[in-house]
Amino acid sequence: MKTVWKLIKGIIKLILYGMIAIGLGVILINGWVITKGMTNFQEIDTLQQEPLMQDESVPVLVLGAGIIDADTPSTILKLRLDKAVAFHQAFPNNPIIMSGDHMDMYYNEVAVMKKYVVSKGVKSEKVYLDHAGYSTYDSLYRLKHVLNQEKVIIITQGYHLSRALLLAEGFGMQAIGIPADEASSTRFERETREILARVKDFFVVYFKYELPQPELNYGFNLMESGDLTNDKERL
Repeated sequence: MKTVWKLIKGIIKLILYGMIAIGLGVILINGWVITKGMTNFQEIDTLQQEPLMQDESVPVLVLGAGIIDADTPSTILKLRLDKAVAFHQAFPNNPIIMSGDHMDMYYNEVAVMKKYVVSKGVKSEKVYLDHAGYSTYDSLYRLKHVLNQEKVIIITQGYHLSRALLLAEGFGMQAIGIPADEASSTRFERETREILARVKDFFVVYFKYELPQPELNYGFNLMESGDLTNDKERL
């Protein structure tokens, strides 16, 4: 009986040590991703000093964050779009790519994103729609391998931006990020989900963990008008 109890205690200790090790690993990975990403955060009023901004062909990538009733940006997405509008006012020649979910005719996130910024004064022809940006990974993968871009300016909230910059680096792109304002109402829930997402993409970038192949269709040319990307079926 003593031998059995000793064995059980040993197993419990191993489980506890394993949980502690995993917890420490998650904390360290998150700290690394956040700290590394923040070195490439920029504000719009300091962007002029960035060498990347000397090239007006460098696209701005705005990452989707859900829509309401199929026609209204969520609060968090609206804040990203407002930042894109502010960017366009300062740098009107850079193309803007809206990357989000357009899985079917009843849910067209990117069209809602474009409609919003155009209503705020952004030139319609400067706004391109990536209809297959179903995840952060998909958006960055497609930017590199479908749209053949080597440089990017990413707009999303700070909690998300470090991971997006990590993926851009993993795909060999030169990237800077512009943090959008935060929405406090759902911040805890979103940041909690992001903890595991950072770990996943850390392994994608540094250990070549393979995710499902993103959609390779619906590409477009940034030298043409963004209005040509409005209709998914014509791409």
